[in-house]
Amino acid sequence: MDRLTLWEVFIFSVPEALVIISIALGLAGVKFDTVKGTAMSLSLGLILYFIRPLVTSYIVNVIIYVILLVTLFLLFKMMDLFRSIMSVTLAVSIYLIIEYLNVNAMQFLFDLDPTVLLQNYALRFACFLPQLAVAILFSILIRKYRLFLFVE
Repeated sequence: MDRLTLWEVFIFSVPEALVIISIALGLAGVKFDTVKGTAMSLSLGLILYFIRPLVTSYIVNVIIYVILLVTLFLLFKMMDLFRSIMSVTLAVSIYLIIEYLNVNAMQFLFDLDPTVLLQNYALRFACFLPQLAVAILFSILIRKYRLFLFVE
């Protein structure tokens, strides 16, 4: 996969990681810790900055993302291994569905060529915001309606 610039990591990867972390914590029924969540998202973004150019397959990239996120949850002592695996896998799946639907909607509504999104950063950011907003809303709804995976 292509290497992102460092500013792309902070514009796209870090907020994406933060919202996935928020969804995973919500699914696990764990309170969101802003400091740990921010540190985890920055760590994940920077680690993937170096790993992404080495991986050519998208699915392998997603698997590495899940493994790194589970590892970060364990290192930051946010939840145990089982909860972490279940919550992260579902949170990443939810985010990928949101991303897929967003890209398809943008292509359908605005007749966008996906290659244009890779070249035009303003357009890419404008297309990124709706999926980020939907993912944040999803995280809020999980917490508000207590849609937890685990009941104690």
